[in-house]
Amino acid sequence: MAVNKLPTKFDIALRRLVRVGIMVVGLSHVVSIHAQEPKDKWRRVFTGEDSIIELNVSSPRFVPSHIMRVEFRTTFSKPEKLNSTSDLRYKSRLETIDFKLNEHRYRLFETTIMDEAGKALSSYKATTDDEWRIMKPGGVMERLFNAVRVLPPFGFWKIISYRFAEAGSTAGNTPELDRLIGTQVRLTADQAAVGTKICSLPDYQHKDATKDELARELGIQSVGVEGNVESIAVKCSGSGWTPPQSLLIKRSAEDMLMLWDGVFLMLKRDNDPRSTDSLRTLKRRTP
Repeated sequence: MAVNKLPTKFDIALRRLVRVGIMVVGLSHVVSIHAQEPKDKWRRVFTGEDSIIELNVSSPRFVPSHIMRVEFRTTFSKPEKLNSTSDLRYKSRLETIDFKLNEHRYRLFETTIMDEAGKALSSYKATTDDEWRIMKPGGVMERLFNAVRVLPPFGFWKIISYRFAEAGSTAGNTPELDRLIGTQVRLTADQAAVGTKICSLPDYQHKDATKDELARELGIQSVGVEGNVESIAVKCSGSGWTPPQSLLIKRSAEDMLMLWDGVFLMLKRDNDPRSTDSLRTLKRRTP
């Protein structure tokens, strides 16, 4: 597969979508273009007159330096010419976009143009010389980012119970932990909060480890998650959190574990962040 610069810049393609009148479509609308892919993998986030943009909801990944890497797919209603001198036509375009969370900037990390059969025609990968661009308020790129930042682990969560992470720990009398039940946890691109303890500009990073490796690292028998483990370290370099880092273990789109000062907090997505009392009666989990 030949690797070369794309004939059409990403921003030009996006402006074209704007000209034909892009409209935001709710994230609940799930579209599957290829039957062999899981039907809930791609979510349509924009619709234009002759194309759509979809988000791969399983693709977001946090890499060092406050970067969130996400994959989008643009599919055209009719094949487009690759360039003015070629007879090749492409039907879709895969773009992996890096979002710089602490600077509100982005760059195109990788792009692949494909024909109607899904065969790659051309690709381009960013270099260290590629500049980071500012997301303009109300612009298309900001709208794409807005579609991403509602996916787990971002959002409002509620602590419904807890269990000790350290091997050999016992429950005993733990009123401070009991008081955490019902507390709201808020995770956003630029802030992480557990109750009133706030970390500004948290650094999220995916950890590459199996559940057994993670359990050994934490000194416990099991992390309590079946199947594959997706874990995300959350580091707070400034004041606000003690200890200055945490660990998130995703169990599903609706619940996850949060390691907090040697204890696993059991989090449930809070679809109504205004509600603060609905889970107060839940009891802590014994180890």
